[in-house]
Amino acid sequence: MAGTVRTALPTRDIRHDSGVLALPKAPRVRVPVLGDLLRLRSDLLNAIQYAASSGSDVSHFKVGPKSMLFVHRSAAADVVLSDIHTFGKPDAKNPLRAVLGDGLVSNPDHEDWLQRRRALQPMYSRPSIAGMRQKLASVAAECTRRWEHHDRTVLNVYEEMLSFTLDSVSTCMFSRSGDTVSDIVTPATASFLLDFVERRIRKPFSLPVGVPTRRHRHFTSTLRGLDDLVHGLIDERRRTGEQHGDLLDILLSAGVGDAAEPLTDREIRDEILTTILAGYETTASALTWILYLLACYPEVQRQIRQEIRSPASTSGKGPRSGTVLECAINESMRLFPPSPTIPRQANKDALIGSAEVPEGSFVMLNVAAIHRDPTVWEKPDEFIPERFANGTPGKGTYLPFGAGAHMCIGKGFAMMEISMLVENVLDKFEISLRDSAGPEPRALITLRPRDGFELTLTRI
Repeated sequence: MAGTVRTALPTRDIRHDSGVLALPKAPRVRVPVLGDLLRLRSDLLNAIQYAASSGSDVSHFKVGPKSMLFVHRSAAADVVLSDIHTFGKPDAKNPLRAVLGDGLVSNPDHEDWLQRRRALQPMYSRPSIAGMRQKLASVAAECTRRWEHHDRTVLNVYEEMLSFTLDSVSTCMFSRSGDTVSDIVTPATASFLLDFVERRIRKPFSLPVGVPTRRHRHFTSTLRGLDDLVHGLIDERRRTGEQHGDLLDILLSAGVGDAAEPLTDREIRDEILTTILAGYETTASALTWILYLLACYPEVQRQIRQEIRSPASTSGKGPRSGTVLECAINESMRLFPPSPTIPRQANKDALIGSAEVPEGSFVMLNVAAIHRDPTVWEKPDEFIPERFANGTPGKGTYLPFGAGAHMCIGKGFAMMEISMLVENVLDKFEISLRDSAGPEPRALITLRPRDGFELTLTRI
């Protein structure tokens, strides 16, 4: 956490505990050639939170020949986010491109990215999101219906949320249930691909993927399975010409640039995999921590339940601004951001405050620390949903979906998906903890519980 490290946490005001809140431990020492590699690989979250605990705006890390600078404070983050030409997306060597190609998350060419984003804006416009509402509602209802067979259900939270978000993205993207793609896209698949990318980002040197190591063969085989699945679905839709009112329809009809050139199959593939892998796991992560915090705070549960059952409720339409539900979701993502870091790369020599940033350096926004910046957030470690009653704060301070020009295009869709599941759960169940010890977060590209954890659902 940013600011002065405390020796102990309050126990009365804060009823949640986690590795994010716990006192960071001194990470492993730097070693010649490898630099900070071992401390970042063994526990990324601890390493960057320990660096943030010094109170500095930024910290420098070296991973072999790579220079990495982590930004821990909101003011410094705003410098990065406000200058997309100096601090752009990682370049063509970004390992994420090996999986997502030139999808919106990984495309390093700003002009090409901008044209693509404009072409894809209809996917996440208000009318499109409204059209997805019924699809999402049916997935959320079916998900919770499975838990109603017993008065009390023990929920393996993260795994269940992955299942729900996979069903959601499959239904809204292809008008297919998650069963259609679950043989290929599984939690294990997503975890392996994200871990593969993360390792290559943090390694000082990486062998080309074409070198036939066991791990590379597994990666190639996994990616081939995903490509075959996606291209098969694209071919089927082109062949039949059927319209399903889903996101694939919008991708097939999208036009890029002034000439409104249609997307190629490869470009459609990149956006589909971006939606599946980037959206599926981040939303599951967000839901996991939201349900955990609601279990810690039963009075917030009751307030949301009363709200969604009131005659004036807009339940099923996404969280209305200023509601307890929206505030609780925002506060949960502040304490446990689905993406704990946001990567950028310096396109030229630059300064962040007084810190020099050489051209080519990776600049990582430490969202987990920025969201607890004591210069911005009063009582930064406490769960206080009402702090969002008047909206979200200014640039560089609250980043669950990024910020600025590169803010996540799917924000509205994700918020509707999250709110629908939470509404369905709280309308039917009370959530309670099974273990007083909070789950320990693990930071990869997403923030997930290290060993999984369980909550109890009691039918109302």
